[in-house]
Amino acid sequence: MSILSRLSRKAAEQAQVAELPRDCGHWELAPRWDAAPDIGVPNLVVSYASTSCRSIFLPEEVKAMRDS
Repeated sequence: MSILSRLSRKAAEQAQVAELPRDCGHWELAPRWDAAPDIGVPNLVVSYASTSCRSIFLPEEVKAMRDS
């Protein structure tokens, strides 16, 4: 096996490991704000990020998920 084929195979394996599952339950959502002075103010959250799958959700989507 040549060095180039080993490197390309290793890169492909690493890419597969880096992929995160999309069937996440979104149990832990981290709030995101636009500006530093807004941090900590719940009404000024612009989005939420799932800590496990890194999906981004709007506040309205999170409210709908919590209500259902």
